[in-house]
Amino acid sequence: MFLTSPTRKPNQRTSETIEQREYERDILRRHYPEDRRRVDLRHLGGEETQDSTDGQRRVDPDDLVGGEPQHYTDDESRVNHLAGDGPGMPAREGADGRAAKDEDGNGNEKRPSPSSSAGTRAKVKGKLKAFWNKTVVPAFPEAIADISIIKAALKVEATITKDLRDTSRHPEVARSATVRRGFELAPEEHQFRAARKVKVRDAFCRYLDLDPAEVHVDDVPIVAFGGSGGGYRAMIGMLGYGDEMKRSGLWDVLTYVSGVSGSCWSLAAYYTWAGTSMEAVIRHCKQRLHPHHPLSPEAIREVLHAPGGPSKTLGPLVQKHRTGLSTVAMDLYSVFTTGHLFLVHDPALEPPGSHGIQKEVAGQHEQWFKWSSANSHLVDGNEPLPILTAIRHERPWKDWVDKEHPFKDADPGAKEHEEAQDAWFNWFEISPIEVGCDELEAWCPTWAFGRPFENGRDTMQIPEQSLALLLGLCTSAPAGPLTSYLATIKRSLPPGFIGNSINDMAKGVARMWGEKGTEEFQAHHPLHAVNEHNFMFHLTKGEVKDTASPSPPIENSPRIHLIDSGMDNNCPTYVMLHPRRHVDVILNMDASSDVLKGTFQERVDQIAGRRCLKFTQRHPELKAGTDPKNPEQFQGLYAQIYDGSILVDRPQEVVDSYGHTVTNPPAPSCLHESTMIYLPLLPNQAAVADFDPSTAKFSGSYNLVWTPEQVEMLVRVCAANFKAGEETIKAVLREQWSKKKAKREAGAAGVLPLSDSGRGATA
Repeated sequence: MFLTSPTRKPNQRTSETIEQREYERDILRRHYPEDRRRVDLRHLGGEETQDSTDGQRRVDPDDLVGGEPQHYTDDESRVNHLAGDGPGMPAREGADGRAAKDEDGNGNEKRPSPSSSAGTRAKVKGKLKAFWNKTVVPAFPEAIADISIIKAALKVEATITKDLRDTSRHPEVARSATVRRGFELAPEEHQFRAARKVKVRDAFCRYLDLDPAEVHVDDVPIVAFGGSGGGYRAMIGMLGYGDEMKRSGLWDVLTYVSGVSGSCWSLAAYYTWAGTSMEAVIRHCKQRLHPHHPLSPEAIREVLHAPGGPSKTLGPLVQKHRTGLSTVAMDLYSVFTTGHLFLVHDPALEPPGSHGIQKEVAGQHEQWFKWSSANSHLVDGNEPLPILTAIRHERPWKDWVDKEHPFKDADPGAKEHEEAQDAWFNWFEISPIEVGCDELEAWCPTWAFGRPFENGRDTMQIPEQSLALLLGLCTSAPAGPLTSYLATIKRSLPPGFIGNSINDMAKGVARMWGEKGTEEFQAHHPLHAVNEHNFMFHLTKGEVKDTASPSPPIENSPRIHLIDSGMDNNCPTYVMLHPRRHVDVILNMDASSDVLKGTFQERVDQIAGRRCLKFTQRHPELKAGTDPKNPEQFQGLYAQIYDGSILVDRPQEVVDSYGHTVTNPPAPSCLHESTMIYLPLLPNQAAVADFDPSTAKFSGSYNLVWTPEQVEMLVRVCAANFKAGEETIKAVLREQWSKKKAKREAGAAGVLPLSDSGRGATA
């Protein structure tokens, strides 16, 4: 029995300081002043933001020639220009060299019929003109030369159908996908482990200064490194620890790396455009995380102006829409936040002999926004296998609101979720190999995730879903003015883009916030859950089943809603305890905002209990000092050992993420003992004086603007913290090596080992 902790909602921001919240609000106010937010709210509600009497000259998008607006003396000149005869456009000439007129046989000037190309063109331009004048210009007049963005967006939507079938760009389109069923690891993961095993043995010997001749490859411990959630603080923390691990040689000892929420950004960047260089990502963060918020007008315009920006940012939305899925706010957050974060300098775009620098959206290289492309680093076992995480809220079938939805409101922060009896979270893995859940024993190739499926087979072949959308599943929506975010994005797109999804969404949000009078993300994020095709839809339909083991109810729903796994547990312990992975040592870097409050034991108990394990702190007597100026305040706490043991009986109850004592959720038991090393992101006075990563005003979980100096401060603390705990890490690795060696030798001598790993019972 576990004691019930104080009730909490999984996405409450109670752990943030008042200073952190005020700092974040100040940044958002700079991008979105109060008067602008009021205009945004009216705009999303469908009201006019400005009338014709405001005295501002209206600018037609088609009036732009050479980037400058053209001036007209009357409406007739403007109409002529729209038809092709305006200022800056060559007049059409007749045979005699004079300006020609279209005439009928009687010499009368012909007027274009509604079906004529000229008439159609005028209609399209009329809509574009209205959108530009009523929406774009009032919002940011400085952007009147940005008609190229609108035209690029129109082009993206017009050409996406052709691109969806282009097998030269997307070879996966020629492949059909099936769902892998069962509990075992994927064949590709087994192949990876075999290749990685040899490389890890050599790295292990170098790291611990051992003679390779004395180290049997089967005795080397399998090590996993996990990063927590915590916004950019977690992202930079994962990079800081990872970079120091690479310098020390420990990174080459890892078999798995995994992340929750913000740490997923680090892994995604490292394995794609950064070419497996932590240093490159850190350098990029120092340049990229300021001065603009990712969803500010400036940032969105910059992304859409970059080479490849419109297609790589908007293309995923169009593709998703073409498969029959509606677009929600998180989809927009995903593509624009990731587009901003991954906007990088590409030397390939510099003309020969030029010293200029151009930026591009990372996905300009097709493979950079395909998570499966990270397999290129895994084929020979050169890098650890990365695993992103997301979760889904489940409840007993009898409690589903209808046959397709377990909850009426997909947002897990809603009261309906909090008060649900015996509900739990399914943990989903998103590796470059496949997406799936060990509890549900169903796995889909990563390159096929996002396709419609039925009966275990895809029903539509489309390109791999953008990594930006996958990251949207793994990371929370940023705090801030939702209406202004949507209004800014809506202004940057042509009217009717991907149907009416954005308009409908925007008006709905405007109505919601208009009633409540506030829109700060506090307790939960409205419209958080993303719609995805459920690859388990009707997976076992038609099969003869044991009535005692019916199909999971998720098979009844054509859609699946995956969300940030930090809403259940802020460390990726669950996936690192997959019973078939046999992980011996787990390194958990925790950048949570509550690392000084002693909550990790509760956090690890929640997950370990599901896996039939118990982790016990080896040295609970170690406590932090009381003097924050003392460089040794946290001595012995930078790497804390938790010994894992297999429980005789699986706990009947656990404390869930809402603070309720509930029936232990189903999960495959892990009958393999492991040791966990807890790496909390604590202050380090010797590295950076008077800086606490969990309470510093700029390092709040929801602040998405960091200066180079702030990034450097956190990286230095991470490096110092790792070094302070490195001897503990080495000691545990030696300890595990000795245990595995003794066990192997005992088995060779015919002595029955005390315990073994294997598949446990599934509750």
